[in-house]
Amino acid sequence: MTTPETRERRPDELDTTLLQWSRSQELKESVQMIISHHPPSYFGHCLRVSFMGKSVYFCGRCSGIYGGLALGLLVLLVGHVTLEPSWLWFLGAVGIGFATVVDWTTQRLTPRKTTVRIRAVTGLLSGLSLAVIFVLANVAYLLVALIVMGGSIGLVGAIETKRSRSSSPEPPSKGIAN
Repeated sequence: MTTPETRERRPDELDTTLLQWSRSQELKESVQMIISHHPPSYFGHCLRVSFMGKSVYFCGRCSGIYGGLALGLLVLLVGHVTLEPSWLWFLGAVGIGFATVVDWTTQRLTPRKTTVRIRAVTGLLSGLSLAVIFVLANVAYLLVALIVMGGSIGLVGAIETKRSRSSSPEPPSKGIAN
């Protein structure tokens, strides 16, 4: 009598052991990508936390943003900080939060490379700024902040696209040769 372990597999059958390992590995890689946003070659942008011989990488900038947001909300709400005049607090928050935009933009458009420490600190500043904007609870302020952020990302994307098009060789002309 043949058992599943002893019978010979046909060429079109998958080894279920390999399939289970591959799914497990894919899940681990997917979770790692969600919390780090970077492939292993860019783990220099991440904060590394080691536990029981295993390392987990967290995006440095996002960790700063979430930490700053939590800290800012805690201080503003528990400390009952009055944000008056609201427009001045908003402008200050946008100005301070813009540190992340400057760091990201200069990293994308110049040879300058940022460090995980700078990414975490600028993220922290952005998180604190977001806390101020959330506590102000003004829809117009939220929209302006989103427009500034989206505009910055769009501008950098347009510049990168223009650079990549201008650096790529022109396709050969399909006209009649003289």
